[in-house]
Formats: sequence, structure tokens, C-alpha cells
Amino acid sequence: MKKIFIALMIALISTMNSIADQQTETEIIEEIIEEFWVQVADGKIQNDHFSPEQICAYSSGGLWEYISDSEMIASLSTDSRLMVKSYHLNVKFLGGREEVALVTYYLAGKIANGDNVVVPNYRTRISQVLEKKASKWTFVSSHASPLFGGSGFIVE
Repeated sequence: MKKIFIALMIALISTMNSIADQQTETEIIEEIIEEFWVQVADGKIQNDHFSPEQICAYSSGGLWEYISDSEMIASLSTDSRLMVKSYHLNVKFLGGREEVALVTYYLAGKIANGDNVVVPNYRTRISQVLEKKASKWTFVSSHASPLFGGSGFIVE
């Protein structure tokens, strides 16, 4: 009986540690997302956020694009800038070692070109895939689709 109790305690502690690790990884990814959109607004995106090849679809529509990390950065940091905040982040870990994360959320804010506001009430749905390599999370794929009207999505 004593051996069964010890085995159950070890299993419980192991499960609790796993849950704590996952919460920590979720918080890390949430922080990456928040910091990333601040960098986009500033036009100073760090290139270590992206894997060398990106799969993306922009909220303006169009087909899937297969582009390099530098092309992705250029598309987000030249001309008009997204000045947005993320809302309602959800993170789901995939893979045997939970080395892949599917992140879904909404963005709300504006698009500006210098002092000229191009889109005053920008709202979109985002889904992104991040991959963990050598303890670092990087974006692999991003999809944005317009959220018409924004009903059902609380921003403040």
C-alpha cells in the first residue's frame, strides 16, 4: 500500500510540474505576441521572431504566400503600420514534446502611415503557428482575416 501511495504522489507531482511548465510556456508565448505587435507599431521588428520561411495570408485578402523572414518583416514595417493590441489570446500546444503552438486571437487598433490614419477601426482575427527550437519560439505561419463589424469581440 505504501508503494502505491508513493507512486501516486510521484505521478501527481509530475503532472503538476507538467501543468506548471505549460502555463509558463503559455505566458512566454503571450509575451512574445504582445512584444511583437509593439515592435510592428515601432517599425523595429527583430528578425529572430521568424523561421527562415514563412507561410502567410494577410487580412487584406489574397492567396497564401510563401515568403522569407526578411520579406515578412518588410511587409509589416514599411509604409503603413499596424498600431494594434491583441485580445483574447488562446494557445494550444501540439506535438509529442509540445514543440508547436497554435495561437489564435483578435487584433484591434488602427493602421497609420506617419500621422495619417489609413484605417481607424482595424479589427482582424489572427491564427499563428509557432515552433520551439533550442528553447526559442519562432513564427512559422500567420493567417489574418478581417473581422467585419467586430461584434462579439470586447476590446476594453
